Amino acid sequence: MQPAGRTPDNSTAFSGRIVMVGCGSVGQTVLPLLPRHIRTSAPVTVLSMDERGRGGAVAQGSQFLHCHLKPGTFHKDLARHVHPGDLLLNLSVDVSSLDLVEWCASHGALYVDTSIEPWPGVFDNPTLSTRDRTNYLTRERMLRLARRLGRDSPTAIVDHGANPGLVSHFVKRALSDLRQALRPGDSNPVDREGWAELARDLGVSLIQISERDTQASDRPKRPNEFVNTWSIDGYVDELMQPAELSLGTSEPGRPGDAVWHKRGAGSVYLERPGGGTFARSWLPSLGGFQGLLITHNEVFSIADYLSLRDGDEFTYRPTVMFVYHPCDDAMLSALELEGRGWQIQPNRRLLTTDLVTGADELGVLLAEHARNAYWFGSRLSIEEARRHVPHANATTLQVAAGVLAAAVYAIRHPRRGILEPDDLDFEECLAVASPYLGELIGAFTDWTPLQGRGEYFEEALDPACPWRLQNVRARQWRT
Repeated sequence: MQPAGRTPDNSTAFSGRIVMVGCGSVGQTVLPLLPRHIRTSAPVTVLSMDERGRGGAVAQGSQFLHCHLKPGTFHKDLARHVHPGDLLLNLSVDVSSLDLVEWCASHGALYVDTSIEPWPGVFDNPTLSTRDRTNYLTRERMLRLARRLGRDSPTAIVDHGANPGLVSHFVKRALSDLRQALRPGDSNPVDREGWAELARDLGVSLIQISERDTQASDRPKRPNEFVNTWSIDGYVDELMQPAELSLGTSEPGRPGDAVWHKRGAGSVYLERPGGGTFARSWLPSLGGFQGLLITHNEVFSIADYLSLRDGDEFTYRPTVMFVYHPCDDAMLSALELEGRGWQIQPNRRLLTTDLVTGADELGVLLAEHARNAYWFGSRLSIEEARRHVPHANATTLQVAAGVLAAAVYAIRHPRRGILEPDDLDFEECLAVASPYLGELIGAFTDWTPLQGRGEYFEEALDPACPWRLQNVRARQWRT
């Protein structure tokens, strides 16, 4: 596999073909953007289990094929369409990332996905144990495969959409901004240990992936209807999975409703679904807000990347969590889903062209340093998103920006093995993604999770350490 060259207009030339699995809302947003960044001599091939996106794909000059990848037959299906030197973009749900990555490695193909997915029947399977439905376990299997394949196998970038994905680069950008504000004159680190030491020395104890979607439709949600701005199946899976997060060295112990994934791992899952678990966060446009404590792989990868150890013991590790308030109709859908006993509503609607206002504000909040807290991220309005892709919304364009950055990176660095977002050069990735992220904002704040808390919560709170998890959740601890 030969490294690709760059054309004079700064797009990247690619001698292979691009094959995309799935053509949902993200795939339909990615397709018109690919030619702006990657030059190929062949049209994109789209493999889809249904007819979603066919019209748009054909209009873009893509080859649209009906192909349902299944555990027993995906090998034969991929062999017909993916060849050595090609790039496989997996933008589907319910298709095993692990199996596709291993297949691509053995056939000399590059690989990119936005989340590590299993085959159907895992995340929403009530017969499985709580731990068996966690993202942590799915990621662990991918990390074992990465060690087995080694660093010289074809590049496979996993978990690289907006979050997980771009938020890992936002963390490094935020740490860089904090370094300039608190320790001017120093330079950015050059390796993982250097970034971890910087986070420790700056005093960062908590990192929240902080997202608030304010997009709104001219057709409000109706009873027994599930509404969302991105994949409905993917969102329902996240709501039904147990909440997960990584605990840092600033925490006194684990929450009483939490279980360690394994000894020394530093990460836990809660014995309750993310769709019924709430936490507090902050963002520049609206200030403090309450969101769902949703499981995402970046809560593990960011914490692992920024951890320091002495033998088997952590000497530094930040607490990392994802606090998500989806658009109001999607939040109502989640509350209704819980009230229905997690039985999905009979009617479903993906919000696309009927969105008339709002933005998706996605960033990272780094807290408990000398300036209290610093947020860095993207505020992308629906109007700005449609300037780039008329049928897109702000959420899908942010994810598509992450896909583009990962695809270009894989082509430019074709023999790096399995990579998580934290392993990539953050400046190189943001250079590709930034034009599609609207306004990139960095903001300090004096807000803490204690703001507005009255006497009712005093026994559960720890005013001396405002950014501890018990304050974010207002929960008692097991000591």
